[in-house]
Amino acid sequence: MDDMIIYSLIGIVTLVIVIIITLRGGNSKEIKTKNQKRAEILDGYKLELQKVLGPLEDDKEARVSKKSSMLKKFSDELSRNIFFDKNEIRDIMLELSKEE
Repeated sequence: MDDMIIYSLIGIVTLVIVIIITLRGGNSKEIKTKNQKRAEILDGYKLELQKVLGPLEDDKEARVSKKSSMLKKFSDELSRNIFFDKNEIRDIMLELSKEE
């Protein structure tokens, strides 16, 4: 009988601890708005474009060729993204094409 009470108390304490840990953990993940996600993606593309075009400062023809291929790659990635429609993709591509 005493063993049963001890096991019951251990079970209840364990259950209370699990409940407390679960409730205190919470959901700390921040949800981003569409504009924040769009800006994050655009900044990532700009950074990647700068990294690729940086070494090609002197060779204008190679720079244009590489930029064109990178913009095609970005356009392809965005076209597969369900969160962007054609008009938004066009706006992003125009903004990226103006980057030097």
